[in-house]
Amino acid sequence: MPTRTRMSVSRLSLPLFASAVVCASVAALSSLVLTASAVSAASAASPSLALAQDLDFTASELRLFKDPDTGKHYWYLTYDVVNNTGQDRRFAPRIEMFYDEGLIVRQGEGVPSSVVKQLKDFLGNELLEDQFEILGTVLQGKEHAKSGLAVFRVPELSDLDKKTAFRHDDDEHLDDTEITVFVQGLSKDSRKEPNPKGGGDITLRRTTRLDYVVPGNPIPKGNVPYPIVHQDDSTFR
Repeated sequence: MPTRTRMSVSRLSLPLFASAVVCASVAALSSLVLTASAVSAASAASPSLALAQDLDFTASELRLFKDPDTGKHYWYLTYDVVNNTGQDRRFAPRIEMFYDEGLIVRQGEGVPSSVVKQLKDFLGNELLEDQFEILGTVLQGKEHAKSGLAVFRVPELSDLDKKTAFRHDDDEHLDDTEITVFVQGLSKDSRKEPNPKGGGDITLRRTTRLDYVVPGNPIPKGNVPYPIVHQDDSTFR
């Protein structure tokens, strides 16, 4: 009889032991899920955890240049790029100027090489590179910084209507003109969003945005500097 009793107890202990193992496994799995959720939530709350290190970018004020040979005007700015990412980085910038009338002009578009040369000679910086020379690898460290020159043609009456194009006269009382420069190629960050026109997703890339305000007609003022009024390094377009 005592032996039979011990056997009964052993048989009863087996399901209890299995149940305890299952409960422990479920608790461990729940803890793992909660931990993963917490990490995911922390990443969402701190975007910097998911973003790659960008190239450091510093831009100058915006200025107007008049070609003495043709009388045409061109906007230009200079910029410096420093690689503090921890690894050498390929740099192939896409720089565009957006006018508040809706016109977009890419750097170098309609700009003669003679104008670029005149500007480089005028600025006197032997390290200044144009849109083609600056393409390539940016080595790490401030000692390997690159200096670039971006030049944009000024819109003419063929681009805009007479109301929005700059008038080549002495009228200093035009409305302020908002000019935005977009710089892509500093960051590897991108994201996909639905194409509003249909046909699948489109890829948006993180872009640096530089906002300038030009009061009145800049033509008679010559090479006057227009400082950056706002910079945003988190724009996606």
